[in-house]
Amino acid sequence: MKVLHSDSTGELELSGTRSELLALGQELRSGRGEILLAKVSNPFPYTGSLLRIKFQQASGKIEISSSGDSESLEIEGGLESFSLLAENIEGFALEADQDDHLHVDYFPGHDYLEEDSGSLVIAIDSDSIQAS
Repeated sequence: MKVLHSDSTGELELSGTRSELLALGQELRSGRGEILLAKVSNPFPYTGSLLRIKFQQASGKIEISSSGDSESLEIEGGLESFSLLAENIEGFALEADQDDHLHVDYFPGHDYLEEDSGSLVIAIDSDSIQAS
């Protein structure tokens, strides 16, 4: 699994195999953890790749952010919101075509995202790159 980021747009793309995305959904349900990611040496058209996903339980809806300094994708929120995010990721992993993307973006009235949450694009990755 890998997370690529663009410094100019702030865009984040998380990609993994179907089984990696299903495992991520299960991990998210716990509300706390860290997943190490594959480092991508040439992430074009992105600027770089992050080294880990860190998630922790808090109250309320989910906030997604990235920290270039620590090279982490950070997800924080309540267990109910983590469960909804996990359901979306697992459903995408099971049903999506290879070229599909899942956009996790805030909109007014969103079920599980905070208004100031960053956006995340999730994709199916057929590459042989695996998380370490």
